[in-house]
Amino acid sequence: MTNNRKTYRDGPRRPWIVTAVLLFGTYAVAMNLTVLGIALPPIASDLGAGARISTDWVIGAYFVAIVVVQPAVGGLGDRWGRRRVYNLSIAAFAAGSVLCTAAPTMTLLIGGRIVQGLGGGAIMPLATAMVYEMFPPRRRGLALGVWGIAMMAAPALGPPVGGWVVTAASWRWIFLLLTAVSVVGLVLGLALLHDTGRRGAGAGARRPLDWGGWALASAGVITLVLVSRHVPEHGLTGTGLVTAVAAVAALAVLVRRSLRRPDPLIDFRMFAYPIFTASMIVIFINALAQYARLTYLPVEFQVIRDMTARDVGLLLSPAAIAVAVTMPLGGWLADRIGSRVPVLIGMVGMAVPTYALARLNPDTSVSWILAVLIVQGLGMGISMMPTTVAAMNVLPGRFVAQASSLTALNRQISGAVGTAFLAALLVAALGSVSPEGPLTAAEITRAQDAYNHIFLATTCALAAAVVPALFLPGRRRMRGLQDERAAEHEESLDAPAG
Repeated sequence: MTNNRKTYRDGPRRPWIVTAVLLFGTYAVAMNLTVLGIALPPIASDLGAGARISTDWVIGAYFVAIVVVQPAVGGLGDRWGRRRVYNLSIAAFAAGSVLCTAAPTMTLLIGGRIVQGLGGGAIMPLATAMVYEMFPPRRRGLALGVWGIAMMAAPALGPPVGGWVVTAASWRWIFLLLTAVSVVGLVLGLALLHDTGRRGAGAGARRPLDWGGWALASAGVITLVLVSRHVPEHGLTGTGLVTAVAAVAALAVLVRRSLRRPDPLIDFRMFAYPIFTASMIVIFINALAQYARLTYLPVEFQVIRDMTARDVGLLLSPAAIAVAVTMPLGGWLADRIGSRVPVLIGMVGMAVPTYALARLNPDTSVSWILAVLIVQGLGMGISMMPTTVAAMNVLPGRFVAQASSLTALNRQISGAVGTAFLAALLVAALGSVSPEGPLTAAEITRAQDAYNHIFLATTCALAAAVVPALFLPGRRRMRGLQDERAAEHEESLDAPAG
């Protein structure tokens, strides 16, 4: 019989209790990504008059705040402890939600969104690291898959919930709802969480925070986001070209600095592990496919089929639920047979329906589109967690916080750079991402072809992801990695709880 003392710090139920607590913070942040889309018009109507800042920055400011904080999450967690940084982050998210609820002007609303982003950007990677470290190595895939349900189910509920709240009450009630969920998460976090992981190379040691690296990472990633927003409409010329060069230069200096420091903000030595590098490539492409579906299908359906935002949200929700349902299965398979097979199955399961989306015409039935999206969601769910498990299992325990932070940042960069590339394809064909109607029959046909081209490009990216997926661990290699991590896990159980 398994000795639970050698498997869990406080018994087998404790990790699942921690996972349930972390679901609250994850749920609030994940829903925040999609719930506001339908609320932008009423926000513009209430606060937009005379505002010097575009309503678009209600979304953009949050995204910029996220990419500023995420590079430092690993270092902050190692230095001050996962529990403390997580609770501070969810408190910041709650405070930002309160500011947004009461904001009398657009400027203050965007300020609240920045506070939300600084807190929300840390919650996802910290929760990933804490769930991973709480479970024994042979159950980590399943645990991350269960935790990931909130990460996918919440965005699926965002558009319908946002539409219902705005219709029944006011856009301010959206932020009030986020405040309530995050406050519950904070109370539970203060009561039930304890520290996991290490804070340095030696017992009791604390990693110094690399402030210079944080500045470089922030400058590089922010300029990368800004150039991604600039390129679709203006091309990579003039200001866009200068910004792109600045982004590349800042990130190049960051990498050079990282390789020369004993305790860098982001330790790029992680990429010396081929499995980690392959995982990052697959995660980037997987996120690209996800952002393509969430960003451009709603626009396509509204332009081509004249669907309402709420109808689009309802059409996309089953696919997100399919992702959530299959995430635990993907994680369980990774624990049992390694990551390679479920990731390959998942990538094929995503590529085929994405190609079907590239073959749509204005007369394609909604039921067929719904079936295609569900199949795509099943493929995405099976492939997501096995890739994350492979990336983290191959690394020694000291890299866990940084790896989870870099994984989250990788998805954000994919969203910025990948969607900018796809938007550039649309702008080149149509003159804008969303042409204004009403459109003639010829214009509808041209628009449909343009949207089909971006999903064809996404299909090609998914097909290319098969190559790095082949480098992910199979059954035998995963067993070896689990044994290596198990030795570290038992050592952490013998250390005092934080």
